[in-house]
Amino acid sequence: MFKINNQYNRILLNQLFNLFWTFLSFMPICWLWHKVGAGEPFLYISIAIALIFAIAPQRVLQKALVSDDHKFYERYGVRFIRKFVQDGDIVTSLTKKNQPVRNRGKAHAKKYLRTIEMYERYHWTCMVFFLLSAIIGLLYGYYLLGVSILAVNIPYNAFPIFLQQYNKVRIKKITDA
Repeated sequence: MFKINNQYNRILLNQLFNLFWTFLSFMPICWLWHKVGAGEPFLYISIAIALIFAIAPQRVLQKALVSDDHKFYERYGVRFIRKFVQDGDIVTSLTKKNQPVRNRGKAHAKKYLRTIEMYERYHWTCMVFFLLSAIIGLLYGYYLLGVSILAVNIPYNAFPIFLQQYNKVRIKKITDA
């Protein structure tokens, strides 16, 4: 297997992962709203409801935490999920070989918690929008699109939320120690 040593190439590889998953997941969403019509008020209502999660206080997201134990997430496959995401195991194996591991400390961990929060908010916002879109698709009789949107919602939004919660639990142990 080839190794990528340049930081620019690492960023590019991460963005290719993002582009792949985003394109794959938003295809049925875009097709649904093309069929239903972009002038449909339900589109704007769905966006507005989903955006509530983008601006909700952090304590709201904290209430959605599945578990405070990182082993819980590991039992349910978070390590498998971690392979296929931005800065996941595949990207890391291609880019960080032969680089020394650095102890970054509490300040870096706290900064990373803010990054995790941003990713989690994005996926909560998308998950709500996807769910509302799927319901609208089913109500309008676009059954295949509605089911497709529900199906892509799991790997694109539910799994990353699960992964971010796992990361949050692990990192909070560093910051609280």
